[in-house]
Amino acid sequence: MLEKKQLVELALDAGRRYLSPQTDLIHCCYEDERSTDTIPFFENLCYCLTLFRTHAVDHVQEGKERLKHLLAYRLEDGRFPIYLHQYPKGVGSYRTMYPLFLIDKHFHRVIEEPLRSEIRKNLILPFPPDQITSSREAGLTALHLTCHGENLTSLAPYWDPTLQLYAGPLGDERQRKGEIETTLFDLFMGSSPRILKPHPVHLHASLVFPHDTITEFSDISHLSPKPVGKGYHLFRKVWQEGDHLHTLVCQEKKMILEDQVFLYLEEIPEEKKRMELSFYTDYHPDTEIRINGKKGTVFKLGDLVTIKTATKTVALTFEIKEGEGDFVGHISRGNRPAQIVTHDFTAYDWKIGIRTLRRSKNFRLRLKVGELSRHG
Repeated sequence: MLEKKQLVELALDAGRRYLSPQTDLIHCCYEDERSTDTIPFFENLCYCLTLFRTHAVDHVQEGKERLKHLLAYRLEDGRFPIYLHQYPKGVGSYRTMYPLFLIDKHFHRVIEEPLRSEIRKNLILPFPPDQITSSREAGLTALHLTCHGENLTSLAPYWDPTLQLYAGPLGDERQRKGEIETTLFDLFMGSSPRILKPHPVHLHASLVFPHDTITEFSDISHLSPKPVGKGYHLFRKVWQEGDHLHTLVCQEKKMILEDQVFLYLEEIPEEKKRMELSFYTDYHPDTEIRINGKKGTVFKLGDLVTIKTATKTVALTFEIKEGEGDFVGHISRGNRPAQIVTHDFTAYDWKIGIRTLRRSKNFRLRLKVGELSRHG
């Protein structure tokens, strides 16, 4: 994991980056940063915790003053609004209890009354997620465990130490431009340069306290959640080059994948919706996509489609496993459903789609994924 000093510096830099000169509060739109009009309560409490964690006298005093201001927005249910503008009619957020709990746990000795009592009022942590189906839930579970002084050994199966990446069920994993979205779980478990790139999640870095290093890992990649939001992945292949992670993903929600075989729906869609199966790989200036070794935009089943990056060539072949039909493949630019940044009209992916011309109802398509030599 990252060192304590790194975490505090990341949180402090992010806080200063999102601090509004007009309101002197953190303004942040976590999804795509288009809007800075909202004032998220959780991130502002995290910034208070950051100031305490620097142990600088002036920062600690500033943290106290900010807490006094924020705690005045307590709702009738004892919690705090998700956004400041929702007060006093907003729905309370249980998540806000985490930074308050950590402030009280680690810094109560330097906080005087009546502020100390205000912090402790209705200070009850929420229950952790019932099950982990995404990196976000893994991060919340890690936060809950460390708040209670427990180690993170139980989360080892959800982390790939080689790729430095969440490795659990892909129920809701997002993409930010050409990068896999960084989450709180990355801050708890990882230490790669990828995590250090400026990112809104660094506002949460103050929540991560030192914990025992995990050395034993197991594979749970076979687990698959039910489709939920735009971040659901039916299939994901990841490979690393430097501090960048390339991905090849399929996000179809209506299909079933068994041993690299895609089970199509029995119902055949209408003409306009016959791009039934699509894959996406991140666009990069050095990436080349070839069909049977040549440039092209159209391919057929059985053709060799290659994705060549700086150090690796990923080879794809599609063939009929069961049933019959006619299909045509298309290669174009586009954005995967998991893409967060969509307001700038930029295509951050290559799309490899297979259009159905006709097919039987009982149809299955096999995907063969392999790797060729660097010069293959």
